[in-house]
Amino acid sequence: MCTSVVMMAGRRRSSGGKLPVCRMTSSSTPNGTKGPTYYEDDFFMFISCGARDGLPKSRVRVDFSREKYGRKVEPSTEPNIARFWEDHKRNNPRLFNGSKFRMQSVDMLEKDGEGNNLVTFRIGLTDYRDFMGTNMGRDAAFLMQKGRQSCGDPHAYLSQPVGVGSMIITSDDQVVMMRRSSWVSEGPGQLDRPGGHAEPKEVAKVCGSEQFTNEAVLDELFASVINEIRDEINIPESFLSEPRLLGVNGNHKSGGRPSVEFIVRCSLTADEVQARYQAGGQAEADESTGLVMFKLADMLRMDFVNPAVWRDLTPVARANVIMIRQGF
Repeated sequence: MCTSVVMMAGRRRSSGGKLPVCRMTSSSTPNGTKGPTYYEDDFFMFISCGARDGLPKSRVRVDFSREKYGRKVEPSTEPNIARFWEDHKRNNPRLFNGSKFRMQSVDMLEKDGEGNNLVTFRIGLTDYRDFMGTNMGRDAAFLMQKGRQSCGDPHAYLSQPVGVGSMIITSDDQVVMMRRSSWVSEGPGQLDRPGGHAEPKEVAKVCGSEQFTNEAVLDELFASVINEIRDEINIPESFLSEPRLLGVNGNHKSGGRPSVEFIVRCSLTADEVQARYQAGGQAEADESTGLVMFKLADMLRMDFVNPAVWRDLTPVARANVIMIRQGF
């Protein structure tokens, strides 16, 4: 099953208070996917694989091209990108620029020899400065409108760096969430799943800076989420399962920036994960202030069990939960 999304929003009231409503409808998108949709006011889904435990790497493909899949340039807004970046660096000295992968599109139109859907990513390159200046900049709405009008793609002129994130489920069926630090640029102070970016520099170590292969980019897409779990929570790879793909969501708060979402099983208990986190020493310890654990069954119904906690989750974390729930 492939799920795609119409970018709309709705709410309804229940005994627990005001909740985002889950609306399902038939739709089609520019990349040709069709199916029922789920949406909230601050995220949408490019695709949801509709599988409870996600899809293995063997059912995912990457088409990489610097030339075909870079962002389109609008000359009138380019000077603003540099100004916006310098302003933000002055306010947050921790910011630094770096190359990132850019998602042009994703779909599930192809099938393998056994009739199973294959996910195909079309990937180029961008950088963090362009992300801040397009997706997060003051010209984002103008660039999205120009994209819709000129080529039917609201994200054509945006950086669209590929984020990654994962729901971690412990051996005793607890979901691991982090409380994000106040200094981070996205979701400060909110609860989030571990995540970050797939890194072109890691592919360059394997292929050289000019010879990226589709296979190496795909490997990095899956490996990066394991690296983020290690660097943010202090769980070694030996305790983690192979990541499985849940889908791709877009965050309205960052111009529709895509995040590739996974599910990873951990052979440690929640208490053991907490102990490793508290021991410290992880490379990105300053990006969070603590861990919060939730029963998996509660997390899958958190919008009804505890609406306040649900709204405290980052948009990408909520989208991850919805993707898992769609497989049940």
